[in-house]
Amino acid sequence: MSILRYCLDRRVLALLGLIALAMALFAPRALGAALPVLLVAACPLSMVVMAIAMSRSSTPAVPSSSLESMRTELTELAERQRRLEGEPTVAETNAAR
Repeated sequence: MSILRYCLDRRVLALLGLIALAMALFAPRALGAALPVLLVAACPLSMVVMAIAMSRSSTPAVPSSSLESMRTELTELAERQRRLEGEPTVAETNAAR
């Protein structure tokens, strides 16, 4: 039974329980037909909820110190590129001879 805690989300179970309770109050005859559907829907709905929760928590914000170091590195690379563009290439040197 402990493996079910990895498959079933509490929020989904609570929502499905509320739906079953509402059906028991407002449409008791339909509860017998809807209960198996609610039980089967619990696992796929739990997986969807867990996937959404994981996708939201897996994108951490970039710390400002990391952002500053990236900007510094980008500036250094741009300066190096400008210097290299100004130097003659090996092909240009051989053509001049």
